[in-house]
Amino acid sequence: MFKVGIVGCGGIGMTHARSWNSIEGVEVAAVMDLNEEKARAAAEACKCPFYRSLEELPAGLDGVSVVTPPAAHFPVVKRLLERGFNVFCEKPLTMNVAEGETLARLAEEKKKILAIGFKMRFEPIFMEAKKYLRETGELRSIVTTKLQAFNPRPEGTWVKKVGAMYELSIHDFDLISFLTGLSPRKVLFSCLQHRFGWEKEDAFAIVADYGNGVTAQLQGMYAVQSTFCFRDLTITLLGDHGYLRIERPDRLILHTRKYEVIEVPAAEKSAFVLELEHFRDCVCGRAVNTLTPESAIRMTALIEEARRMSI
Repeated sequence: MFKVGIVGCGGIGMTHARSWNSIEGVEVAAVMDLNEEKARAAAEACKCPFYRSLEELPAGLDGVSVVTPPAAHFPVVKRLLERGFNVFCEKPLTMNVAEGETLARLAEEKKKILAIGFKMRFEPIFMEAKKYLRETGELRSIVTTKLQAFNPRPEGTWVKKVGAMYELSIHDFDLISFLTGLSPRKVLFSCLQHRFGWEKEDAFAIVADYGNGVTAQLQGMYAVQSTFCFRDLTITLLGDHGYLRIERPDRLILHTRKYEVIEVPAAEKSAFVLELEHFRDCVCGRAVNTLTPESAIRMTALIEEARRMSI
């Protein structure tokens, strides 16, 4: 039996709990939250003990999901690695590059798996898009558009301190590298907006150099008025032979010598389940970790540079 713990018992923490419980051969053996009410509720749902501190977590866990607000990721993941746990951390890994590099080194020193929750890589639309991308020829340009309404909740006030690039669009930035194999090299232009008076940006527009003659226009925002219709993201990749447009969650448009609309069926398993299965397989030696801290650090570096360069 693969035994896991969950640190952070809010909404996404409970999603992790349900996802882990759906995987054969996995047992949620411990949950932990500073909020005792949330910890008790998660423990009841998982039929396991709850704890109020990291030091209380039992030593026999095969892995731990970290599902806290992002600002707590660094100290929580650091302590779990120091205690000898394999860790699956929700995105973003950390709020700055230096902290991410510290965790990457620590995981290597401890010979533990540290995987980051870039779950959208496991969505069928992006896995299928990767197969079609070569038909567009030599890649030249990328354009992303992300929009969601901001629905403030009392427990979600941390979003204002994290900003749109980390909370809304770090998945989008990661997907570009997943699809193309390229990483951002330099931010050429950055404009961040603060329409809502947050500590961090609520909208952004970035132009970045991805090397090999490829530039990317990255844009995202929290809308003042909008309804979430499950079509929050488009990615368009332009090449010498045409373009591929990805319309999450289920449609690809391929325009080369002909025009095709490709409907992509939903997966039988959720992306949360698939990424956690991947983590389990890495811990058990059946897979190589593709959700590396290094990939998360590259996305953090992009965001840091965009903030430094913002006009």
